[in-house]
Amino acid sequence: MSTWYFVDRGQNRQGPVDADALVEAHRQGKVDFNSLVWREGLAQWVPLGQFIAELNLPVPNLPAGTPAAPATAGPAEKKGGCGVVAIVAVCVGLVLIVVLAILAAIALPAYQDYVVKSKVTAAHYEALATRFAVDEFVLNTDRCPRDAAELQLAPVSTPGVATLEVGEANTGMCTIEIEMAGDFGGGRLMGQRLRHSRDSAGDWYCTSDSIPGKYLPADCQ
Repeated sequence: MSTWYFVDRGQNRQGPVDADALVEAHRQGKVDFNSLVWREGLAQWVPLGQFIAELNLPVPNLPAGTPAAPATAGPAEKKGGCGVVAIVAVCVGLVLIVVLAILAAIALPAYQDYVVKSKVTAAHYEALATRFAVDEFVLNTDRCPRDAAELQLAPVSTPGVATLEVGEANTGMCTIEIEMAGDFGGGRLMGQRLRHSRDSAGDWYCTSDSIPGKYLPADCQ
């Protein structure tokens, strides 16, 4: 099932949510057909109205009592009415295109930064989980593990993480080093590394020589 993000009526970005939650947000009036949405596979944010069929959204009906168009309108009357409607529709469409372009220019870079930071945070938590295995190994052997295999770690499967390496640095500190993948956020983190180091007292430090600080968790600054 696709994961969705949307901009609500208060111009706040929401998500990730599944399709059912997005449909419920529409039912509750939090979004309408002009609200911007995004899911994986889209090049940019687009109006929710483009996914009426995909999400099986209800199409609004005319309110009860709305008068029908006159059945005997003459040729001149019909032509004039259609012309006014067409002009209004074109003007509204142009305004909507400009508004959507402005919102996309603001929201897309911010969203990409959000995605990158979330992937770095996920990698950080992967390292935190590995710390426990390293601590236990050092406690039992009084040395750092040579590699991840010596810890009997399962293959890394965290999205955004290419490799996880364990060993001993030249400083004698036990290290956990994660290499980031680049299949998200425009490839900005391809090959960048996040390092967790353990000193002889058992204290851990999180650092990175290449990942920009705005993407790092607070305890890695």
